[in-house]
Amino acid sequence: MRNIYLIFRRDYLGYVKAWGFWLSLAAVPALMLIGSMFALFAAQSSPVRYYTVIEPRQVYAEAIDTELARNETAAMAQELSDQMQLPEGAMNTGAMQTLRDRKFIEVTPPARDLDSLRPYLLGQQLVSGPLGDKPLFAAFILSEDGKSLEYWSDDVNINTLRFEAEDAVRRLARKHALEAAGLGPDFIQEADDAAVQVPARRIRSVAEQESAGAEVTLADRAPVFVAGALAYFLWLMVFSIIQYLLMGTIEERSNKIFDTLLTSVRMPELLAGKLLAVFAVTSTMMLVWGLFALSGSAFLATQVPGAGSMITPFLAAAGSPQILIPALVSFVLGYIMYGMIFMALGSLCDTIQEAQTLLSPMMILLMLPMFAIFIAFQDPGSPVVDIATWVPVFTPFLLILRMPHDPPMWEVGLQMGLMVVTTLAVLWISVRVYRAGAVNGASIGDLGKMLKGMFRKKAV
Repeated sequence: MRNIYLIFRRDYLGYVKAWGFWLSLAAVPALMLIGSMFALFAAQSSPVRYYTVIEPRQVYAEAIDTELARNETAAMAQELSDQMQLPEGAMNTGAMQTLRDRKFIEVTPPARDLDSLRPYLLGQQLVSGPLGDKPLFAAFILSEDGKSLEYWSDDVNINTLRFEAEDAVRRLARKHALEAAGLGPDFIQEADDAAVQVPARRIRSVAEQESAGAEVTLADRAPVFVAGALAYFLWLMVFSIIQYLLMGTIEERSNKIFDTLLTSVRMPELLAGKLLAVFAVTSTMMLVWGLFALSGSAFLATQVPGAGSMITPFLAAAGSPQILIPALVSFVLGYIMYGMIFMALGSLCDTIQEAQTLLSPMMILLMLPMFAIFIAFQDPGSPVVDIATWVPVFTPFLLILRMPHDPPMWEVGLQMGLMVVTTLAVLWISVRVYRAGAVNGASIGDLGKMLKGMFRKKAV
């Protein structure tokens, strides 16, 4: 055990003492914060754009303006409501702020035909509006037959205003159709409100039904999301070890460090120490990111009303033995299985270029479980998921995802046993490949011969 500890300490400290490790560790939360702040800044700093509507009457102009106001935030709606209660003459400041909060503002048409509007739409001339002179972003022109409201703009990538106009004219057409039929404008909404409700109910045993009720709550759905998060967490840990195992093994092989190490420790002790070191490194990363997520959740729980009651079911699901125990078994066995595969392959590489040739098949090997996780999250009862769970490279991930759906315990036991057998087989093969690569200098081209030799000896 002491030799394993010494190898573990050497490798672990070698990783965590590097500045690159801490920079990469801080990069994820920093990028998340910067990304969220950038998105918020981009949304708030989006420029105000002028548009105009050319039609004989102001029917469509009013409909579009109403639709834009309908989709404003609750804060702006409250502000508008408060402004309406102020005495006349006291609205100027508030109204100006409201206009600044809106991203599309209607202005008086500077011309009545497209040719005359062209320099305004191309930005060659400015149009006057509540916030000063600006280019005309878009113009709606009603066709002569009144069957289309043409949308003209120089920017073809921003379609928000056009989509708002489509909703507005559709709502206006419904209103006219209802009025023509002698029905009120709220007829459709009243009909929807009178429809039979379809509430979600969960069937339980009689005793559970009396205590927990039948309504589907967040506590019922939380285990699925927790299991999905744990499966993805395991995949992320496995994905993160590739660089450490490949680069570390290549460096030690090229510098002949293996020869020195193997004079003091045995091969199983060397592999165990290295695997534990990389596991500790990735665990350190995940622990820091987990603490960051918990801190963010605690902040939300204290600052956002009702957030605490939403977080509690997820914490309870994460601590459930039904999910926790299979997750721990899958974590340990899945990590060892993938870690030994990558370590054995890395021992066959002399240079980074050779390692890069291995990255493509490794990435394919890792992307297959990710696709399986996505399918299982969408439909855990799919026959494809049931079959894929028995495939050893998928079992650690899919077993976690199946647990919230109460799979038969005999299947869970057999699948855990399958992971144990597969992990032992991978260990047996990987140790021999690693010895051949690290000690005897075997390369990738010798892998096929080595595997054939192993199984021939076993058959004999």
